[in-house]
Amino acid sequence: MSTASHKIDVIVPAYNGGQVIRKALESALAQDVPLRIIVVDDGSTDDSADIARSYGARVTVLTKANGGVSRARNTGLAEAQAPYVALLDQDDVWQPRKLARQLELIEAHPHVGIVFTDMRVLKPDGTIVEDGFLATTEPYAALDRQNLGNQAYLLPETLGQAVMRFNFISPSTTLVRRAAIQEIGGFDESLSLCDDAECWMRLLRRWRGIAIEECLVLSLLWEGNASLRWEKLLSERLIIGRKTASHPALFPPGAAAYFRKERPVAFYRLGMVALHSGDVATARRYFGKSFRDRWRFSTALLFCSTMLPAPLRKGLLRAKRAAGLRWSLHVE
Repeated sequence: MSTASHKIDVIVPAYNGGQVIRKALESALAQDVPLRIIVVDDGSTDDSADIARSYGARVTVLTKANGGVSRARNTGLAEAQAPYVALLDQDDVWQPRKLARQLELIEAHPHVGIVFTDMRVLKPDGTIVEDGFLATTEPYAALDRQNLGNQAYLLPETLGQAVMRFNFISPSTTLVRRAAIQEIGGFDESLSLCDDAECWMRLLRRWRGIAIEECLVLSLLWEGNASLRWEKLLSERLIIGRKTASHPALFPPGAAAYFRKERPVAFYRLGMVALHSGDVATARRYFGKSFRDRWRFSTALLFCSTMLPAPLRKGLLRAKRAAGLRWSLHVE
């Protein structure tokens, strides 16, 4: 479809995605709305940029030194001119008419800044890992949703607080009003795993959201997936917590208090990651930070275990598990 008077700019950050990016681009080019694709090659050392250029004038390719996905997305946003922006990760694929359905909804609701869909997660061999997750994600399922028909729902002003608890909005599922994301300054470039969640929280402080409860995105689970790096995700949640404390007005009401409560849990989990990897000194440091924030017997026990010889520590941890001493996965 011609990009003349296009309504949507599609931003595709690319980094060594030569094995997957072609399917992503072809799924975007198959959409039945006027669009332009902006591929931001983030310092790839493979043929990602060459593959993107092979599509000719239908795809604009920007190249830059490697700086992370959030900076790549911001580079694409700076280039965008259409009233709406769709994000597409290099390892994701859109289903037919995904953008057309989102465009109709966002144009009909001027107070809405983002429309997102559900997503199906697949292994490279096509095996389904997760066949949608919105309805089974507690913070989303608890929202009071206004039915708009055709599996679309207008979500309440508390959407940002739900995302704060668990980010169920994957970038590739979104269509965003360009004015909305530009007015909040785009993505925080100090983040690479939680940059999307942090951005949605700031955007939803000012704008409403609509969800389409249908899997209109296929996401490939492959070795390059950044979301597999659990330790970095926890560390970035702590960064967001500091940001909400410094600038509470930018985030959903109650965000600073929520992240303050989450902080000792994050330190505890980081301690467990370090302990399982054999880094006892780092585990001790994180457990110490956790129980200084909020004292719990289980955390103190783990802190003490890091001072014991390995056989005694393993025995103590077995006893802890047998006694059921663990942090709740939920922040009160």
